[in-house]
Amino acid sequence: MTGTLDAVERKLAVPPAASEWPTYAPRFEALLAESLDAAGVPDWLRRWSELSAELYETASKLSTHADLHTDAPDIQQRYQTFLAELMPSAERADQALKEKLLSVPGYVPDARFALNYRRFRDAAALFREANVELGVTHEQQKNRHSVITGNQSVLLGGEKLTIPQAKQRLDSPDREAREAAWRALSASNLQVAPELDQVMLDLIVTRWTLARNADEATYLDYQWKALDRVDYSPADCRAFHDAVQGEVVPILAELMKGVADTLGLDAIRPWDYNRNNLLDVQRRAPLAPFQDGGQLETLAEQAFSGLDHDLAARFGYMRSNGLLDLESRPGKMTHAYCQYFPTRNEPFVLMNVVGTAEDVRVLFHEVGHAFHGFYSGDTQPLVWNRWSPTEFVEIPSMAMEFLTLDHLGHVFSPEELARYRRSQLQGVVSFLPWAAQMDAFQHWLYAEAPSTVTVAELDAKWLELDQTFHSFVNWDGLDVAARAKGWQYYHIFHVPFYYIEYAMCYLAAVGIWRGAQRDPAAALEGYKSALRLGSAVSVPELYRAAGVEFRFDREHIRGLMTFLKEQLGQGEATGGGTADRSH
Repeated sequence: MTGTLDAVERKLAVPPAASEWPTYAPRFEALLAESLDAAGVPDWLRRWSELSAELYETASKLSTHADLHTDAPDIQQRYQTFLAELMPSAERADQALKEKLLSVPGYVPDARFALNYRRFRDAAALFREANVELGVTHEQQKNRHSVITGNQSVLLGGEKLTIPQAKQRLDSPDREAREAAWRALSASNLQVAPELDQVMLDLIVTRWTLARNADEATYLDYQWKALDRVDYSPADCRAFHDAVQGEVVPILAELMKGVADTLGLDAIRPWDYNRNNLLDVQRRAPLAPFQDGGQLETLAEQAFSGLDHDLAARFGYMRSNGLLDLESRPGKMTHAYCQYFPTRNEPFVLMNVVGTAEDVRVLFHEVGHAFHGFYSGDTQPLVWNRWSPTEFVEIPSMAMEFLTLDHLGHVFSPEELARYRRSQLQGVVSFLPWAAQMDAFQHWLYAEAPSTVTVAELDAKWLELDQTFHSFVNWDGLDVAARAKGWQYYHIFHVPFYYIEYAMCYLAAVGIWRGAQRDPAAALEGYKSALRLGSAVSVPELYRAAGVEFRFDREHIRGLMTFLKEQLGQGEATGGGTADRSH
C-alpha cells in the first residue's frame, strides 16, 4: 500500500460508533421535541443541518470505502449493515423534522432557504413509510452492480487487466490491437451480463413499487418529483432526443465518414468507435502525458496554477489531505466520481487512471465537481444549500474541462495540445447522441414499458435506439448481444434518469468556453460566482450567473453545433486524438 493510499484510508476511516443509530438518535429526538416558533427556526435549522452533515459524511465515507474494496467482504458488510440498520431510522427522523418545520405557524423562509423549504414540502408529500425499508433494498441492489463490475477483469493476450486498463488498448492506432481489446472487453461484459440482467430486473420491480407506494402512475412520475424537476417536462426531454437526432447525429456521422475515408476503412466497426472514441486519422500513438497518479496530480496542479491561484490552492489541499485516489487496481470500482464530506467541506475524487489524455480530461472534470463543493460549502452554511440541483451540477465539471485548455503547455507540445483540444470538441459532438440514447431508453423503460418488462425487451429497445443514434457503426457478423447489452451502464443501475443533465451542462460548458474566448477573467469569475450560489437559487438563475442560458431546445443546439464546427475547422483537417467520455 502506498503512502497516498494510506492517507486515503485514514481519510475514509469511520469510528464504529459513528455508523450506529444510537450515536445520532438523541439529537434527532431533541430537535423533534423542541418547542419551535418562527423566530427560533434559523437556529434550529442550523443544528439540524450540522447533524445531517455528520450523518451524510458517514454514509459517504462508508460508501466510498466500499467502492475502493469491492473484493473485501468485511468492508462491504459494514456498509450494508449501515444501510439496513441506520438509514431507515434516519429517513423517518428526517421526515418527522420536515413535518415539524412545515407546521411552524407564521414561518416564512428567507430568500436563501426558500427553494429548499419548497423542496422539503414536496419531499414530505412524496414520503411513504412503506418506501423506507424498500429504499434500503434499492441501495443494496445497486451495490450488487458495484460489486459485480468492481471485480470484473479482462483477459487479453494472456494478461489479466482491469476494465480501465483494457479500455486503454482501444486507443491503439493498430486496428488489430483495437479489435482484440474490444473482443476481450465484450467477452468480459457478456460473462457478467446474466448477473447484471437479474440485478436490473430486481431494480425495476423495486422502482415500480416505490412509485406505486407513493401513488404515482409510473416510476418516471415518481422520479421526476424525487429529482425536483420543476423547470422542464418529459416532453422537453423527448424534444431534446429529436433535436439531437436531427442536428447532431448527421454531424457525427459525417465526422466518422471522414475518419473512415481518411484511414481507408471499409466501415466503422465497434472497435473503431466504441461509444465515443474518435480515431486519430494520422495513426499516431495515443497521447501519454503521464505515467502514474502522482504525475497526473502534479501536471494538474500546474494547470490550475496557470488558470487561477485559488483553484490551485484548493487542489493542493486535496493532494495534501488524502482526498484523491486515482490509481486503477483490482477490486476497485471502475467508475470515476467526486464524493463530498460536508463537516469539513472536503470533496474526494475517485478515479482509475492508466496514463491517457482522457485521464487528464476526467481529472479536470471531477475536480471541477470538487470546486463546486468547496465554493458552495464556503458560502452556504446549511448543508441542503450546498452543491446545486442536478441540472446545474455538471457545469462546474464540464466547464473546467474547457477552461483548462489554455493552461496545458507544460503537459503537451503544441501539436499534442491541438490534438487534445480537438478531442475535447469532438467529444461534445459524439457525447450528445449517447446522452439522448441513454435518456430515451429510461423514458421508455419507466413510462412506456410494462413493469414486467423482460430482458429480451430491454435488449431489443436498446438495439432500436442504438440504430437511431449510432447507425454509422457497422456490427455485421458480430454477436448481437454485445450491442444489445449497451444499456448495462453505471447510471442505468445507480442513478435512474440522471443523464440528460450531462447534455444540458455540456451545452452550457461550451457556452462558458465561448465566453472565455472573449473575456477569460469575466468567464472565470462568473463560473466561481455561480458555484458559490449552491442550491439557493433556481436552475435558470444559476445558468445566468454563469453567463449562459438554461436551454436545450433544437435552435440552441443548432447554434452551438455551428460554433463547434467552426472551432473544429480551425484545427486539423479531419480528426485527431480520442474522445472517450467517462460519463
